[in-house]
Amino acid sequence: MSSTLSFREGLRGPAKGDYIARLHEEGPVYKDAAGFWVVSGFEDVREVLLDYRRFSSTVMGAGAMGGAGLPLIGDDPPRHSTLRSLVSKAFTPAAIEALRPWVESLAVELAGRIEPGLDVDIVAAFTTPLPVTVIARMMGIPEDEHERFKRWSNALTGMMDNPFDPSRGASMQELFQFFATTLAERRAHPGGTDLISALTRADEAGVLLSDSEIVGFCVLLLVAGNETTTNLLGNLISNLCKHPDDWARLKASPTLRDAAIEESLRIDSPAQMLMRVATEDAEVGGQTIGKGEMVMVFLAAANRDPGKWEDPANFDVARERERHVAFGHGVHTCIGAPLARLEAQCAMAALLDRFDGVTYGQERGRRLPGGMLHGFRALPVVFR
Repeated sequence: MSSTLSFREGLRGPAKGDYIARLHEEGPVYKDAAGFWVVSGFEDVREVLLDYRRFSSTVMGAGAMGGAGLPLIGDDPPRHSTLRSLVSKAFTPAAIEALRPWVESLAVELAGRIEPGLDVDIVAAFTTPLPVTVIARMMGIPEDEHERFKRWSNALTGMMDNPFDPSRGASMQELFQFFATTLAERRAHPGGTDLISALTRADEAGVLLSDSEIVGFCVLLLVAGNETTTNLLGNLISNLCKHPDDWARLKASPTLRDAAIEESLRIDSPAQMLMRVATEDAEVGGQTIGKGEMVMVFLAAANRDPGKWEDPANFDVARERERHVAFGHGVHTCIGAPLARLEAQCAMAALLDRFDGVTYGQERGRRLPGGMLHGFRALPVVFR
């Protein structure tokens, strides 16, 4: 099915909501003018993500992030399963829960630095340093390197703003060199329990990873461990600015906070889309996708499917919780989802305990450019 819908035009600014609504009305599975398929229906998205044999993830890997490549998200089973097992121990429910006291303390410390009644960029003051500090610790990065780690993380995600910015390019080179040096140190002193040490033992698990692939894996962990939670928290705080009465409801009802986190994940998915390539002719939603054709799996649209949610574009903290696909589905479900949820729980508890409400600041927030990630580059707010 072809359509007058344009994926690239539909993702620009406030028109995205209208574009998503039109997708569900006119073409939940359609071939865009740019030549790729867009899949946006909830069940169709789940079908594609679940069927890794017919819809391969390899298109997500090669050449990504400055040519380093991204293992794991760009691999299919069985290699994907083996790579995932290398770091899975750090993301078990028990391992994540063990982090809770420390993350709670960190969130309280960051919230305590925010002055009520004054404009504050919540991205710089809170939603970035919290997850960056957590993932840095899990990767075994010394505390005296955390500031540089934050700068590199910002440069990494900021490449979408201006990929030709010389300062960002230099930061990227510093980041790759840092990971390469850290990798050599971990190999010289084996036995560590951090994530980078786990990657050095890939050969023991029966998988060969080059140094550049391990560096790419480290970059992936940095982005996945930082950007998802940063965007989740920024989007949630923005939604609460739009619905000021919800702050009091969440403050009075801790059990409602998890629902608010899930609702924000649904309505403002931090990762908006994933790419797949068809390995054979495949029918999805009544359309035939040809072998070798590219498929844009539109997570954000699937999470606003009116066939699954009533009034899907409305943020409702009391909405009955339904499973969304903000963290993907199938074998590639985000391994860090439990960590992101823990960080969001601790963050909201710290902010709700300290403040009685939040509103937008004097300046407008700045969204991330492009369409792959959905969050804020800056979000001025005022807490009271």
